[in-house]
Amino acid sequence: MQLISSRTYPFLDTKTLVEQQARDTLLRIGENEFLLHMTSDGGAEEERLVWFDCRAALLWISQKTEEYGSDWE
Repeated sequence: MQLISSRTYPFLDTKTLVEQQARDTLLRIGENEFLLHMTSDGGAEEERLVWFDCRAALLWISQKTEEYGSDWE
């Protein structure tokens, strides 16, 4: 397992309308296998795992700042 990228960004919690912090971490698991680990801080801490292939991982790395967090949808 190898750490490829990690980023932290603010988001607005829709339930409380309070700014929270989220962290996305992209890990390389094997050849053409990546794992995106997403967590959010705050009262209702949430965690998600998303499996990516090379193409999806490259698209994630290339996201613009305003696109951060789009994988939560």
